[in-house]
Amino acid sequence: MSLDFDWLQLFYKWIFNRKYRLHLTGFRPEVICFIQSTDSEKNHLLVQPQSDRSIWMPPQEGMDLEETLKASSMRCLNTELGLTESEVQFRRSIWVGKRLFPSYRKDERDLSYSLRGWVDKNRMIGKAYFAALIIVDSQAVIQPNPAEIYQYQWVSASKFLQQIKTNPPEKQKILCQAWVKLVILPQIQ
Repeated sequence: MSLDFDWLQLFYKWIFNRKYRLHLTGFRPEVICFIQSTDSEKNHLLVQPQSDRSIWMPPQEGMDLEETLKASSMRCLNTELGLTESEVQFRRSIWVGKRLFPSYRKDERDLSYSLRGWVDKNRMIGKAYFAALIIVDSQAVIQPNPAEIYQYQWVSASKFLQQIKTNPPEKQKILCQAWVKLVILPQIQ
């Protein structure tokens, strides 16, 4: 009976849970945290990851399948920037899209299981992106994790859009789509 229930539960998640469906098909779910300050300029935070100092991007973190977008975002902010839940306001989250890795980057990292492994040697073929808009108190003290973050900076909206051009084209597209959906469209409506 337990085995039947597990398959039924998996089938339900396949139909109704986008994170599970993406994970099973070889895409690692990840949350991108678009962080806006409470100061009058409404600056945005960018980080330079320790792993690639040539790019600037919003903080991001892989998502656990049982975790909500808010919980993933809070874990990201705490792990990478030392921020606590009392210092931030979670505003909204969205589904952005997915991107395939080039063939040299396909691997099994972070995917405990994937149906992709039945038909291909690589269980992980890309990432699936969700994004969250987070408001951070401009008085909050940011303590970047040196294992994750080389440096960070608060920038204007125009500088933000200029700096994310340091990312590969596919990632730029994801970041721009999220920016429009999270920051621009709500201002228009």
